[in-house]
Amino acid sequence: MTRGVTPQDRRSPAPGRRATDWNPRPEGSGAGCRIVDLPRITDPRGNLTSLEGGVHVPFEIARVYYLYDVPGGESRGGHGHRELQQLIVAAAGSFDVVVDDGTETARFHLNRSYHGLLVPRLVWRELGNFSSGSVCLVLASQVYAEDDYYRDYDEFLTARRAAEASGELSTPARTA
Repeated sequence: MTRGVTPQDRRSPAPGRRATDWNPRPEGSGAGCRIVDLPRITDPRGNLTSLEGGVHVPFEIARVYYLYDVPGGESRGGHGHRELQQLIVAAAGSFDVVVDDGTETARFHLNRSYHGLLVPRLVWRELGNFSSGSVCLVLASQVYAEDDYYRDYDEFLTARRAAEASGELSTPARTA
């Protein structure tokens, strides 16, 4: 189901940009991100998902962190990364991830612990709409390094466009 994202949902309501609202499905994608269907073993006593870097996650896992006890109405993220890739999972509850590649903005609603959102490098991300008791689990391709962050949206856009122009990033074909 597709609907427009309001200017309040965007970091930068630049003219000519397209926004997509996604209900997450394993084949869904937007703004260079995609939902990954994670392995799960179902059992009447409780389900289990295990993840291995380079197997279930397309990078080696260098860091794991999680967000919890996020107060209602608060948002997290609001940055991009130079090199870091992430897999974001709603380990408990639900939340939204708004991603932005400088051309397209997409909203993913994560609410299944067996779906992860793969966020490549040079994608701006914001997390919000956390349900009560939610836990956001993040698997990262690198250890924490402050110099890997873009915290200024205009600086991020400049770097993203430079990477696309140099061929360092491929710009996926977009459909109307």
